[in-house]
Amino acid sequence: MVSAVVSGLSSFSLAYALQQAVNAVVSGSFYGLLASSYALVYGITSRINFAFGAITSLGAAITFNVVIAIASATGVSPVTAVVLAGLYAILACGLFGAVSERIVVRPVVGRTNLAMLVTTISLAIALQEFIRLANGSTDRWLPPLSTLSFVLLPSPDFTLAVGPVQVLGGLAALGGALGLVAFIRRHPFGRMWRACADDPVAAALCGISSDDVRTATFAIASAAAGFAGALMLVLYGNVDFHTGLTIGLKALLAAIVGGIGSVGWALVGGLLLGGLETTWSSLFGAEWRDVAVFGMLVGLFVLRPSGLAPDRGGQA
Repeated sequence: MVSAVVSGLSSFSLAYALQQAVNAVVSGSFYGLLASSYALVYGITSRINFAFGAITSLGAAITFNVVIAIASATGVSPVTAVVLAGLYAILACGLFGAVSERIVVRPVVGRTNLAMLVTTISLAIALQEFIRLANGSTDRWLPPLSTLSFVLLPSPDFTLAVGPVQVLGGLAALGGALGLVAFIRRHPFGRMWRACADDPVAAALCGISSDDVRTATFAIASAAAGFAGALMLVLYGNVDFHTGLTIGLKALLAAIVGGIGSVGWALVGGLLLGGLETTWSSLFGAEWRDVAVFGMLVGLFVLRPSGLAPDRGGQA
């Protein structure tokens, strides 16, 4: 009798723990992608771009509207429409990042932290208001792309199952974040980015234009934020004008805890945030989740003010 109870409890605990681990990887990959974008811009400007949360909402809003337009005009499958709309959102957000860098950010580069703070917050407010006027103040919901689920671990008490949207969305987020890290570490642009981040004067003497590298950095980071917004729409199903603020602040804190000067460690911070959120929600519910998670991250930041990243001489 006792062995049967222990066996049932262990099978339930194992299945439940694995289910939460899957959820943590998906949400952590999403946060990691956005946190890496923060780190990418911070490395080149030594300033935080507070508009990334709004750019994420912009990517979700663009994806939603383009999906509706494509589906109604062509009659293609919803999955194809989402893929095409997501690509369009990535390109549109990347273009927005490049334009905003030239028009909004470049005039305040080299000035005080307050100038960049006010500028990017104002840009975020303008973007949020644009989304509210374009999409309305209420949530917009995307119909589920798939209702299928694959049972990985059957159990009489708790069945471990995942859906294809969750799997593909999580893999896409993780792949995007890892691709961004690999791009900065392996591509020649990454060497130019590190040169401008470490010593822009020496980089200019070597023929590297800091302005051009900064514009490209904003374009790449904004495209990644737009990709995160498209994945947010696919994974969670809804878009509104204010969700990006909370998500952006969470990803920013994750980037700071991980090491905002390092793209790779910012990804680690995002994965840590996803793990903390999922663990707290599974154990204690979601009501006090944000309070507890923010408190734990702030406590970790107090213990290690420079973040989790070791000092590796500017390694991205």
